[in-house]
Amino acid sequence: MSWKSDGRGSHASSSSPSFGQKGPGSSGSGSGRAPIYLHQAPKVPPSLQVKSKFDSEWRRFSVPCKEHSPTYQEFRNLVEGLHELYNIPFTLCYTSTGGDLLPITNDENFRKAFESATPTLKLLIQRKGESWEEKYGYGTDTIDRKRKGISVLITGSKPMKRNYNISNPEDFRQVSAIIDVDIVPEAHRRVRLCKHGSDRPLGFYIRDGMSVRVTSQGVMKVQGIFISRLVEGGLAESTGLLAVNDEVLEVNGVEVQGKTLDQVTDMMVANAQNLIITVKPANQRNTLQRGGTSRTSATSDWSDDRGKVTQGRRPIADHEDEDSDEDEVVDYTRPNGTR
Repeated sequence: MSWKSDGRGSHASSSSPSFGQKGPGSSGSGSGRAPIYLHQAPKVPPSLQVKSKFDSEWRRFSVPCKEHSPTYQEFRNLVEGLHELYNIPFTLCYTSTGGDLLPITNDENFRKAFESATPTLKLLIQRKGESWEEKYGYGTDTIDRKRKGISVLITGSKPMKRNYNISNPEDFRQVSAIIDVDIVPEAHRRVRLCKHGSDRPLGFYIRDGMSVRVTSQGVMKVQGIFISRLVEGGLAESTGLLAVNDEVLEVNGVEVQGKTLDQVTDMMVANAQNLIITVKPANQRNTLQRGGTSRTSATSDWSDDRGKVTQGRRPIADHEDEDSDEDEVVDYTRPNGTR
């Protein structure tokens, strides 16, 4: 097979097909390598035709996308104005090519909805909290269709009842979290408290006290900061991650050892919107145990609360001393039965 050219030697390689395309008369495996196809994002049409429905009200409109692609918020504001939903919380869903009802909540799935506009995007507007998908999850219709078949007709199984309620993730605001679990020692806990700009107080009080720690120089008694009281209904009590008599070790990465009570209070107030506090819980039973064996941290598990010493876990050396007197191994293979 020859390729026409301007007089030079013609070869198939001089006019090879473009990247990701097949040449005329060639198969996918003719050259020994499979063709490579590039994944392309859904193309934005020059004009998006939309057919929206809210209760018994239907609207048809077009969104120009040639010069400027609308964002999700702009599209939501347009729908809100057409259906006059200014004081009504609502959700946006579209019907995909597979027949599923999927949500439109951000710019990414709004662009994904363009694939279903063939040629019209079917939009369903519902009041927030009234849709089936908000309660039981989006895409459940596809799962139900896959379960239906001849096996269901033969067995005659009853449809599964759904008694769970799945809310939208946008309705949740994280108020607390345990972070850096793989960094802090097992006897410690690093907690993040988030206020999200609200006037709700953190909900705990701190005091100073004495803490007994085991260091390389031996047992030392140092000044420490402890949680003295939790406010009922406050942020700290609602999380369940802080308790009375927990020792405060760090505030947003800054150690509190050697600082006064007023200094630690100012540090917490300054970082109240996003407070990261590292504590040594008074109750070590609720700490996370990583792996099969326990580790010992640099600090001891003893804390002195105004003269009262509370002991958590005993050091490993104490257990070894107690067990050394009980475990005896006798070698009976020798004639004298020496130990």
